Amino acid sequence: MSRSLSEVGLRDNEVLLEGFEAILDRCPVVVPAVLERTCVCEGPDGRCRLPNKGRLMVEAERLPIRRRSLG
Repeated sequence: MSRSLSEVGLRDNEVLLEGFEAILDRCPVVVPAVLERTCVCEGPDGRCRLPNKGRLMVEAERLPIRRRSLG
């Protein structure tokens, strides 16, 4: 089920990895970089955008998440 990236919660030991697919304004994009409130997105036209995470729709269960060891 799709939801906005801003609604995806990560635990303290989880990091969202770059290079995943998302939907921005009904168009598929690739996300090569995730920032605090925004993401760098590359559309099919090769154009880069910097939308707020709330505008990106993702399949949360398909996101590349890495768990790091604490301590």
